[in-house]
Amino acid sequence: GNVFIGVQPSFGYEGDPMRLLFAKSASPHHGFAAYYTYLEKIFKADAVLHFGTHGSLEFMPGKQVGMSGTCYPDRLINSLPSAYLYAANNPSEATIAKRRSYSATVSYLTPPAENAGLYKGLKELKELIESYRGLRDNEGRGPAIVNSIVST
Repeated sequence: GNVFIGVQPSFGYEGDPMRLLFAKSASPHHGFAAYYTYLEKIFKADAVLHFGTHGSLEFMPGKQVGMSGTCYPDRLINSLPSAYLYAANNPSEATIAKRRSYSATVSYLTPPAENAGLYKGLKELKELIESYRGLRDNEGRGPAIVNSIVST
């Protein structure tokens, strides 16, 4: 099929990017409307695949439920099949994408985050500095730790 890779146009207007989020009667700027028209009518895309969170299509002005031909999400996506990859930890916004832009949502789990820590040399230096802080007043051990830090 026809594959087009592109970046969705900005959501609002210059100077007020969130304007369309709260305006029930506003309309998307011409670049946004032209983007989806191009994909369907000129490029003849077989489907649209959205990646990421906080897309713009599903937040265009129109009814919250029961989209009709006068609602911008409906008018923009028109008859293009739409799939949306959404992080599983954000089900509420995935529901909005499904409800307002007719997207089939595909959820994925985000990888777990873990502290990277220090590599071996810095880890040893950190431990020596912590030892020194704890024993700096100990006349017998303090100077030996300082010598180890300097030699590291």
